[in-house]
Amino acid sequence: MEETFDKKVIYITGASAGIGYATAELCLKKGATVIITGRNKDNLNNAQKELLKISGNVIAHNIDVSNESEIVDSLQDIYKSCGKIYGLVNNAPSIHTGKIVNLDLSAWKTNFKANLDAVFLTTKTVLPWMLEAKEGAIVNVASVVGLKGVAYMSAYGAAKAGLINFSRASAVEAAPHVRVNCVIPGAVLTPATERAIPAKEMMDKTIQTIPLKRIAKPTELAHPIVFLLGSEASFITGASLVVDGGKTGDLNAGN
Repeated sequence: MEETFDKKVIYITGASAGIGYATAELCLKKGATVIITGRNKDNLNNAQKELLKISGNVIAHNIDVSNESEIVDSLQDIYKSCGKIYGLVNNAPSIHTGKIVNLDLSAWKTNFKANLDAVFLTTKTVLPWMLEAKEGAIVNVASVVGLKGVAYMSAYGAAKAGLINFSRASAVEAAPHVRVNCVIPGAVLTPATERAIPAKEMMDKTIQTIPLKRIAKPTELAHPIVFLLGSEASFITGASLVVDGGKTGDLNAGN
């Protein structure tokens, strides 16, 4: 019997497109009430319009997760109106690249605001409610850049590496009633990836470095995220699940 999320409230950051949108879609199909957030109002409205075709139980909050008062106020508003938050998916990304020697401190810090600081704020806000309810699941979306050294992405990689460790520490503090896990994607066909790799030749070269020889579809990340939110993952906490088509498993020597 397929698991449902009936009467469960799931809050997803960065859900206008890509992984966040695909996760919202899947959660709605399983019966959840889903809150989606996004910075771009038009993109968020378009996402909500499409998701409403699946279920009327979708709420959109036009916020910037790097703004402390906006994200905390949004979560408190949902908690007051819905009475609970069962699931939290920290997905909203922010990527600012540059050589270490050329990065100033403000540019460095920008990578941490959405990727790590916002996750600290959302976790700090929802965890007391989940602990009181004695149920809940948090899934943080990191990146393989947090596992490997990548030129021009030192700040983003450091933030995602921090997120992976923060997820583990959160899991220990949240136990035994609340679970926290981390999904670590490789290359995924999202608007952010298309901006980062705009040329077909570059995309083809990237694909050739992945053992499965393709880029992931957002839904291929949504399924692991939704699994970790659900009761079938009831004994999984503090885990880091790499979903990268084998990219980080390949030494790639001599190729």
